[in-house]
Amino acid sequence: MRFLAALLLLIAPVTGSSDPNTVVDGWKTSPVYVDPSQSSVVPDKEAAKLAERVKDHDPAIRIAVLPAESLDDGRRDKQMSAQAYMETVVYKQAADGIYLVVFGDLVTRGSAVGVDTAIDPVLTEELRKHGRSDPVRTLNGVLDQLGVPKASSGLPGWLVAFLITVGVLVAAGLGWWWWRSRRDTAEGPAPSGAVLDEAVTLEERRAQARDDVTTFGAELDAAEVLLDGHADNPDALADVQAAKAAYAAAGRVLDGKPDDDQLRGVRATVGYGRWRLACARARIEGKPVPPWRALGRPQGSGL
Repeated sequence: MRFLAALLLLIAPVTGSSDPNTVVDGWKTSPVYVDPSQSSVVPDKEAAKLAERVKDHDPAIRIAVLPAESLDDGRRDKQMSAQAYMETVVYKQAADGIYLVVFGDLVTRGSAVGVDTAIDPVLTEELRKHGRSDPVRTLNGVLDQLGVPKASSGLPGWLVAFLITVGVLVAAGLGWWWWRSRRDTAEGPAPSGAVLDEAVTLEERRAQARDDVTTFGAELDAAEVLLDGHADNPDALADVQAAKAAYAAAGRVLDGKPDDDQLRGVRATVGYGRWRLACARARIEGKPVPPWRALGRPQGSGL
């Protein structure tokens, strides 16, 4: 087969941006190559999402979106021209995997090289659903049938982590403000220097807070085991990430010498983290997400 492809290199007069060499060079930086003339058909944003889906897949998946003019090689049968072009890029790439090539709204070809994947019936079914004029849906449909996970939200990982951390801190602050306002309403303003539990010292309350955070850390470890095999549940993963951020925020406060107000904030932060863990468990088990409420230690814990 690759010998035939080598012969095709001698007879297929394809040049310009749709030259197979250009496609193979494009695959060196991204598994999805879109000819500049096809950016209105597959916009950069959609191409990036496709690349995110397939970038670490095993077996490798390579996609090319080319103009229909790529098949102007003198043959009347465009299916044969598409097959010749496909064999050429496979030969030049010289790597096993799944290849998907879109030639405008004329032909879409798939090839599985060195892997046990029946790509033709999958591609035929998706083309029947979406037609040749919607390559984005067609390609995503093929990837769905191949079991390739969907792309993330598209936000950079550092930005997602930052937003989650900010959300945790804001929620913890609101939780602490709400709890304190309820206490002050019920008991009146606390005198200066008042503490939550006169039976223990501040240092003992700090120790209790550290124990609570340590216990919360063990709960996070258990949640990691629970999530094993559920990487396709982005909402549950986001809940666990938020819980981890709450754990880290509480730990940073306890690294210093927190006063009673700060210890109350630690308690609110840990409570929020436990709630997010409960949400993750509920999502995995297909149950309703629990309402936001205090899930930390009871009021008598000294925090």
